[in-house]
Amino acid sequence: MAKQTVPDLKELFRQAAEIAEQVPEAMQSAAFNRAVDLLTGGSHVTTSPSITPVVSPASDGKRRKIIQPSSDLGAVADLLEQIDSTQHPGIRSTSTVLDRSLMILQIARSEHNVDGLVPSVIARILTEKFRVNTTDVAVRMALGKVTNLVNRVQKGNAFLYRIMGPGEEYLAQLGQAKSASPTARAAKRKVRASRGAKSPEAHEPKMELHGATPATTKAPLRKRASGLGPKAAVTGLVESGFFDAPKTGPAVQEHLKKKRGYDIGTDQLRLAMLRLVRDGRLEREEGAEGQYEYKRPQS
Repeated sequence: MAKQTVPDLKELFRQAAEIAEQVPEAMQSAAFNRAVDLLTGGSHVTTSPSITPVVSPASDGKRRKIIQPSSDLGAVADLLEQIDSTQHPGIRSTSTVLDRSLMILQIARSEHNVDGLVPSVIARILTEKFRVNTTDVAVRMALGKVTNLVNRVQKGNAFLYRIMGPGEEYLAQLGQAKSASPTARAAKRKVRASRGAKSPEAHEPKMELHGATPATTKAPLRKRASGLGPKAAVTGLVESGFFDAPKTGPAVQEHLKKKRGYDIGTDQLRLAMLRLVRDGRLEREEGAEGQYEYKRPQS
């Protein structure tokens, strides 16, 4: 077979991806590779490029790394080492390649200052770090269909994907939907029932003495419904002076849980603070450890 140019390879991979879309997700990787073999007549084509970091200026003036095809595997090795899988249980609890891939893009950008990954890197992180087997073909096909949630930029023979604002909002809504699922509600009811269970003596009728004044029946206390969302909870901390000194996301999350009684998910809290930054209620700076620190702007 004649030497293939970059446009030739792009068209070849596009045709192979369209063929692979016709089979179930679990078979798409094998179908893609088989399609490549058929289209090339058995010639060897490398479909999984290796990785290297490139620094690119972001819209906020900060410089973030972009992991794209090259010959250096150091960047992806660092990212694999730095990501703490125990802090992101949502990746294993969701069942779609799309949701998992978006979560990896968000984690890389918000926690490790890496703005942009190619599908082969996302697939490797999911497989090696989170033990969720997937392929770069499956990731490529999933992200290629949601260009309203991610920004797709061609880098050499591959596409690099960056999560956008709508993608972050999609993940936040996904987290809220999971917390309101029938299984979650049933678990909460079970916990409330176990806490409010009465002893057998509590169900026995009380003996009233002749002539005694009947005990006044107390009306059950109504539980005050707060309806306080993540953004309102953080706004309350801003107004109370909590952000007069810089605070990291985990510190805010722990304070809300232990001091205010609000158990807010990481993704929901991150989105709430991002919106307050955009509203001008908070400002953020990158700390020495690579995490953002949030504080109230100086008046």
